[in-house]
Amino acid sequence: MHGVKQLILRPLLDYICIFALISSIFCSPSFAARVLPYPVIFVHGIGDSSVAWKVTGPKLSEYYEKYYKSDTHPYFRAGSGIGKNRDDKDFSDNPRNSCVYVTFKDYYASPASQVSELSKVIEDTIEEVWDNFPDDVSSKEDIKVILVSHSIGGLVCRKYITEHPDDHQVYMLTTIDALNTGTPALQLRWAPYALDGIGIVGAVAFSNPWFLGFTAIGVTADLLLHRGGIRLLSPAAASLRPNSQFLKELNTLPLPTNIKYRAIISNSTAPLAKLSNATLGFKKGGDGAVPIESQSLKYAGIPNFLSLDYEEYTIDSPHFEAPSKAAPVVTKIVAGCDDI
Repeated sequence: MHGVKQLILRPLLDYICIFALISSIFCSPSFAARVLPYPVIFVHGIGDSSVAWKVTGPKLSEYYEKYYKSDTHPYFRAGSGIGKNRDDKDFSDNPRNSCVYVTFKDYYASPASQVSELSKVIEDTIEEVWDNFPDDVSSKEDIKVILVSHSIGGLVCRKYITEHPDDHQVYMLTTIDALNTGTPALQLRWAPYALDGIGIVGAVAFSNPWFLGFTAIGVTADLLLHRGGIRLLSPAAASLRPNSQFLKELNTLPLPTNIKYRAIISNSTAPLAKLSNATLGFKKGGDGAVPIESQSLKYAGIPNFLSLDYEEYTIDSPHFEAPSKAAPVVTKIVAGCDDI
């Protein structure tokens, strides 16, 4: 009987030991370092700049510093952090920043017109890796990049890869609070100016200064939005209206299937965001500016969506705080790590 037990249990124990050994190898940081050697490029949202990533960039760099060893890992050293914020102050010289940052020349341009700038940053990053570390990669075409974007930046990235379906060199696209089908909030982009006009015309026509209250509301709303990085009459805002020509065209184009797509979706419980969600009619929730459905690629109508390698993650954050609040999730998605 004892011999029978040994005969059964010994192979089982051997199998368990082998499985544990294989698991420890494949789940270890050193293995991750071998399979994820790609530079990360951050792409900001409307009215913002590279400073939006002041939390997430260094957080991801901390992971690289901890596991990839900057003195030996080529992509860690190559990630140069070239972005500057709107005050022309470069925060990327922080030694903990090993990523690359895009800052568009015009924060309020249409996403279609920003594609060339993103393309240039991608090309420069790949060129930098190739020039400095030719022995670490077999060819320039083998070098890939990871794109992490917020808001309208996700549309710029999507536009870029649809224009380069066969030569994009993108390994992964992670979007945060993307506006894949726009936002109803921008259907009312004329409202503040209409209120301005009603107030002024009413005050003059009826000699009643109380009408200027409408003007005060309109001016205040416009100033608050401008402070948040939104210019209602800008080309960017026009592109983000539901059923805008830009979105109609973008969502009819298939996406390359050799890219990993990851969407971080914000459903905020902050009081102001919840009030905004209710006011704008976001039945399933949202981040106060963009409904959940628009943040997801599922509802964009992309013709080959079911063929994509696509996953979703959820965070609790208002729209303009999401680039920072998403830091732990971005690190987990990009680096496969959630312990820092």
